[in-house]
Amino acid sequence: MRRLSLVLCGAGLAVASCNGTTGDELITFPAYAAGAPGASQPFSVNGYTIRLTFAQMYVGAVYIDEAPLATGAESPICTNPGVYAAQVPAGVRGGEVNLLSTAPQPFSVQGNGTADLGQSWELWLTDGDVNNPDNTNATTPNIVDLEGTATRESDGTVFTFAATVNIDQDNRGVPVSDPSQPGMNPICKQRILEEGGIDLQLFAGGALQVTVDPRGWFALPIDFSSLPIVTDDECETDQNSIYGNAKYCIPDTNFATGLGAIQGRNLYTGIRTAGPAAYALTFAKAQSSE
Repeated sequence: MRRLSLVLCGAGLAVASCNGTTGDELITFPAYAAGAPGASQPFSVNGYTIRLTFAQMYVGAVYIDEAPLATGAESPICTNPGVYAAQVPAGVRGGEVNLLSTAPQPFSVQGNGTADLGQSWELWLTDGDVNNPDNTNATTPNIVDLEGTATRESDGTVFTFAATVNIDQDNRGVPVSDPSQPGMNPICKQRILEEGGIDLQLFAGGALQVTVDPRGWFALPIDFSSLPIVTDDECETDQNSIYGNAKYCIPDTNFATGLGAIQGRNLYTGIRTAGPAAYALTFAKAQSSE
């Protein structure tokens, strides 16, 4: 995980910030993650009425940048080149966030940084080395687990479905298109969501909250009638998977060619590109514990 040089005065870094010449006030703050109001209610999209009955996501860390989100040519570097105002460098306590609940779940560590203005932010989706091609093992939580029903609006047919999403080189890695530049699409680029469009003033006595609305992940078409049944090879079978009573699965890969291949890619793309439809960051005065 990245560390914020602005708060490492004891290590002799960022002397200008530490001796007060920039006017930046060092702060610490609690951080939380929660689901969005109404996320458990039915919603209509692309010819289906979907209702999520289970939705959780692993949130590994949050970083806030003083610069707007970079635009232009894609960079192979996974960290934003701007100045980071604040960080919460570890995941939510207890692992995954229940996205069907608005109850704030605390991060396992305090956030820290400076009382500056954040204009973009990063959401990290792993609890281990973000650069590790294979970040999955028996104790690693899935990045996303979903269960729900999808009712086809044209005839009322109901499909019970589940989905597991992980990001490893073999199922989500971007193929090398130019052999002379094999490092242009590192797996860490897939595991970090870069979000812009914020105007977030940090201050002493505040608290950070990440809000995730899984309904925003379904903007791209998913044909639930074309999904494989959960016992098929296309479906996840590892011990971390949570299928409940679902009959069908959305495959956990971008590279399948059989049933559900397009649906697996579209759900994953929706998670990565939903932007403000799924991800929000707020910073407000912390509530008193008294």
